[in-house]
Amino acid sequence: MTEIRLLPGLPLTHTPADPAQEAWLLIAEVSALRTGRWMMEAAQVGLTAVQARALVALNPQVPAKMGVLGSALCIDRASLTELVDQLESRGYVERQASPQDRRVKVLAVTAAGVAARERLIEALITPDPALGRLSGKQLGGIVTALRQVLA
Repeated sequence: MTEIRLLPGLPLTHTPADPAQEAWLLIAEVSALRTGRWMMEAAQVGLTAVQARALVALNPQVPAKMGVLGSALCIDRASLTELVDQLESRGYVERQASPQDRRVKVLAVTAAGVAARERLIEALITPDPALGRLSGKQLGGIVTALRQVLA
């Protein structure tokens, strides 16, 4: 039996039917580990995981239409307004009128937002120390395999 932890401390004991199932469950466990680290980093900058994802999705160089952000995050207008209210209250974004159509609101990332965003991106790209136990060849194999899965 393979013990998979989709939530820290709560193992899901399951016997995978084949190697693909085991691989998929292990990917889910690695993802859960990363999500836990992401949520902790988001909390450090005063955001939920979804709010942090929204901030990272924004390009500091180009203000984004609120509707485009809502579509990208798959959230409705009311939820988007609440999310943007939270980002704005923390000083990470500012609502502005679009230069092309003043009826449309765009989101501009502030200097504080850029700093928080960079911290969050650093958390996303920093590998778990456990990867240090793998050789360069092993890591290369994982990268090759995951690229094939995503292709």
